[in-house]
Amino acid sequence: MNLNKDSQAIIINIVRDAARDIIMPHFRHLDADQIARKSTQLDLVTVADQACERYIAEKVADEFPDWSIVGEEAVADNPERLKDIATAETCMIIDPIDGTWNFANGLSDFGVIIAVVVKGVTVFGLLYDPVHDDYVYANKGEGAFLVRPDSEPVSLSVTPELEIEKMLGILSFYSYAPEVNRQLAVKSTAFARTNSLPSCHAYRQLAIDHFNFGLFLKMNPWDHAAGVMILEEAGGYCRLLNGSEYSPTMPNGKLLIAQSKEQWEKLAEWFEVEP
Repeated sequence: MNLNKDSQAIIINIVRDAARDIIMPHFRHLDADQIARKSTQLDLVTVADQACERYIAEKVADEFPDWSIVGEEAVADNPERLKDIATAETCMIIDPIDGTWNFANGLSDFGVIIAVVVKGVTVFGLLYDPVHDDYVYANKGEGAFLVRPDSEPVSLSVTPELEIEKMLGILSFYSYAPEVNRQLAVKSTAFARTNSLPSCHAYRQLAIDHFNFGLFLKMNPWDHAAGVMILEEAGGYCRLLNGSEYSPTMPNGKLLIAQSKEQWEKLAEWFEVEP
């Protein structure tokens, strides 16, 4: 079951309203007591994350009462909610503010990620940028598109760069154990450039064809369910490093995103000594 145009528009408008009324008024206006740590000093939650997730969840429940809703902050309170992704007929996954550390520290690389999953398969994905009020979205089997304010949707397609030394990649050197970070740092010297971006902007940059690949070592479904489907709709190739197909129900893995199967195979060989 794919989403019809009306359902897509409802979801997009709910997210835009939440960004306008909740996220942006808090951006660069958070007090210290409105920011809390979850697990580490880099893993933050703010009052805006919580309020945005509640707003989106309540509005979606009103419009689609038969859907299950799995939000990042709700899962932090009750990890059992994750099971709904695999068991529900239709489930919406919400990352209310992806890149909370950036948001809390006044940096504009943050966004909202929405995925709609039917029987464990993502059928709709949205990567929304609240700062610029633009978004990348895809409905499964219908291509991926970039929409900017007051403009027509632009169809997205990726163009593989097959020479390792010319590739631009997205890697995080700070999210993992020190030995993993060291291995990634050494591997990254082969490429023309590597950046660290939160998932929303990472997948946007990949789908818009500004970067060639991404390697992700954490499998939170709110980070990847939408982005993987969007990039595949733009012509990309996404697999775990062991060759398995990605599923939003996967709890663990190492996910390599590339612009083609040939490019993926070349990168997988480069990362063969798995980080």
